[in-house]
Amino acid sequence: MNHIIISLSLLGSTVLSVSILKKKNNKLLSMLSAFCFNLVFLILMMWILMDDEARTFGHSHLHNLVFAVPLITWINFIILQFVIIKEVKA
Repeated sequence: MNHIIISLSLLGSTVLSVSILKKKNNKLLSMLSAFCFNLVFLILMMWILMDDEARTFGHSHLHNLVFAVPLITWINFIILQFVIIKEVKA
């Protein structure tokens, strides 16, 4: 289950960051949007999937989702290095 959630986060943040990079031509904004998307999506999924016992006692395997945020963001940064932006000359 965690692998599917992490893959969806990677796919969503990559699509979002590449589209922002192509529209705004601002790499910093696109990296920030990828990080924010990963952070919000993975923490939200962890909170939704956690049951009451895990919330009370802290025993859960879902904490791995929070540790995946830097890894997925780093992969997005590498992907953004290979995106080619074509400028339209007027």
